[in-house]
Formats: sequence, structure tokens, C-alpha cells
Amino acid sequence: MDPQAHLLIVFTGFAVALAVWAIVEMIIEAVQGKEDREEIFVDTPVFRIMLPFVQVIARQLERFAFLDARRDALDRKLVMAGKRDAITPDEVLGTCCLTAIIGVLTSLYLDTLMGIGVPVYIALAFLGMLIPLMGLNDMIKKRHHKIRRALPYTLDLLTLAVEAGLDFTAALSKIVDKLNGNPFQDEVKKLTRDLAMGKTRIEALKDMSERVRMEELQSVVSALVQADELGSALGPTLRIQSAELRRRRFQLAEKKAMQAPVKMLFPLVAFIFPLVFLIVFGPIALKFIYAEHRPF
Repeated sequence: MDPQAHLLIVFTGFAVALAVWAIVEMIIEAVQGKEDREEIFVDTPVFRIMLPFVQVIARQLERFAFLDARRDALDRKLVMAGKRDAITPDEVLGTCCLTAIIGVLTSLYLDTLMGIGVPVYIALAFLGMLIPLMGLNDMIKKRHHKIRRALPYTLDLLTLAVEAGLDFTAALSKIVDKLNGNPFQDEVKKLTRDLAMGKTRIEALKDMSERVRMEELQSVVSALVQADELGSALGPTLRIQSAELRRRRFQLAEKKAMQAPVKMLFPLVAFIFPLVFLIVFGPIALKFIYAEHRPF
């Protein structure tokens, strides 16, 4: 039998064994009455199918202490993405392992069809391992974008509430419902909860800044901390920060508008210009070609 067929049989058997193991673990958890998570890392049918296998691999990865540094880095990213309650760092690593295995199986399938080399195996396995991490980074960018858009509006509401006579904690409680559907609502709720549990305003604000790790929010938190330390009024400080955030948004929009012609240059050169040359000079070239072969 062909060695490739042997490898395909081995990996197929491994996948079947992993599937059986995951099903058994699911049955055991169901019998023990383990509660499901309230939210899921990626709410798609594909990830829901992969989740039992991911959890099986994650339980095996928990034994390896040399992954602690990687776990800490992933934990910080999960906090930034707002997904810390949805998935653990070991489950992220398990997802990377599973997608790498899928990449190897895809390479085996392609090898049986067209005979690919070892570099393709390595490339697909490496790409499969990177896909969950790329998805996590994309979640962080999208969450930061939503928070960045909601931040000036939130500061305006907070300014109105503070200048109307409410203290900082009561003002936060009033504006929480106005942020429905935005991830910044969760951060404001956590900030309010920290203040209710006895943390000082400076500690609670710094904790929120550490969770989100966004430049604009860090600037706002620094200004509020400084105003609190100096005993300044919060209303003018919030109003100045709101105006500054809007100015930054306009500058960012102008920057992207100026970058648009540069980004359009590659599609123009790679796709549009060749078609224009083909349409303009194609008939001329065909005329010369047929003229050379025309009998006199």
C-alpha cells in the first residue's frame, strides 16, 4: 500500500478516536449536570461542533507548565476582547491544535489528489494554528472600534449628569442603559460594580483602562485620575476629553481619506491597467498578427 494511504488511514483513525472521546466526555458532563456557559467564543455552527474536541484537547494541555507564559498572554487578549467568560486560554490553545490538525488532514487529502510536498503540509498546519489567534485579534480590533465610537457620546452623557448634580457613581448608573448593544456598556457596568464594592474611583478607572487597553480610553482615564487627585471639577474635564476624542476621530477619518488613493494604486496597476491596455492595444496587435499570416 502507498505510504500516503497509510498516513491517511492513521490520521483518519486519530480523528475518529478523538470524536468518540469527545462524545464520551460530553455524555459524562451531561450526566454530572455540568452547566453550559452563558456565552460562546464564536457563535457559529462550526465552532459549536468543534467545541467538544477543543475541550478534550484543552484538558490535556492543562498539564503542561511551560505554556504558562502563553496562557497569560492569551488571558490578557481574552479580557481585551471581552471573551474571558466564554473561553479559557487552554481552550484557545486547544482550538489552535485542532485547526492545525485540520490543516494536516487537508494537506493529506490534497497530497492524495495532486501530490504536494512537505512545505505545503507545514504551511497549512501553521496557517491552521494561526487562524484562531487571528480571529481573536480581529475581535479585539472590532471591540475597540465600537468602544471608540461610543466613548464621546458616553462622556457627553456623563458630563450632563455630573453637571446636573449627580455624583460620579450615580451618573454612571444613569448612562448604562443608553449604551445598549455596545461593548462599552459591559465596561461601565464593571466600573460601577467595582465602585459599589468599595474600590476608589482611581483604582476602578485604572482597572477599566487595564482591561480595555485602548489609547483613547487610557487618555480619558489619565485625565480623570489627575482631576481626582487635584480635586478639580469633573464636568469641565469630561467636556474637554469629549471634544478631544471627536477631534481625534476627525483626524483619523482625514488620514484614512488621504490613504485611499495609495491603497487604490495596487488594484489599478494589477487589474485595471492591464485590461485597459488589452482593450486599447489588443485589436492593433491582432491586426499585425493576421497581417503577417495573410497571403499576398
